[in-house]
Amino acid sequence: MNQYDPKKIEELQLVLLKNPRSPVFASLSEAYRKMGLLEEALEVTTRGIKHNPEYISGLVAHAKILFELKDYRQTLKILSKVRLLKPENILALRLLGHSHIKLRQHREALRAFKQLLILIPNDESAIQFIKKWEFLDSLQPEAESQTIAIKDHLQWIQQLPSAQHVVNIIDSFISNDDSETAREVASAAIHHWPQSEELKQREQLLINDAIEGSSSDENSTSPLLETLQLKKEFYQRWLHRIERAKNIDPSYGN
Repeated sequence: MNQYDPKKIEELQLVLLKNPRSPVFASLSEAYRKMGLLEEALEVTTRGIKHNPEYISGLVAHAKILFELKDYRQTLKILSKVRLLKPENILALRLLGHSHIKLRQHREALRAFKQLLILIPNDESAIQFIKKWEFLDSLQPEAESQTIAIKDHLQWIQQLPSAQHVVNIIDSFISNDDSETAREVASAAIHHWPQSEELKQREQLLINDAIEGSSSDENSTSPLLETLQLKKEFYQRWLHRIERAKNIDPSYGN
């Protein structure tokens, strides 16, 4: 939980109390968000943007809160309005990219980060993301929708330029807690790139974890939620080690 000046918060609250239309709602909501008071922050921005529907800072603050609440589609809806009002807003572009990532819309995320790179040519997170996912531009548009829907793994896997690109997609599924799809993709990709050691490692780790998870479900009296939480923590630790080693996982920032 981030520290924030209580006196400053009180001043902002008083201003907003005297004038509900004041744009200071954005600063107050940001303080609440950094303190972890997401519901209070959302309440402040929801009221604030009703009175200030085109206030960029307020809309971005609202989008940040929605993102942290994992309401990614609503985040995109707010950010689309920001983009209409001020296309070059850096915070909005960065958050737009990460919202698309959370929804596995990597082509849209790629577009957002490329726009960000025009404004900030040395933005390392944008550079690394583009380097990792630029291969999507070489795919047919329908191929990405198949990547998201996963209706025919082998069909779209065969369009990818290398096994490393499949590994990137597998890691994306893992980071979104979709180990079943990650396992299916890894299994299908092995047939196309049988010599890839990294794909073999991913597949084996996913299979082993599925077996361990099944065994613990049968023998443990712990609630199902506890088992799921343990699996989630396992994947997060695993993916963190992979991404830390490669230094390719961008963070949307404060």
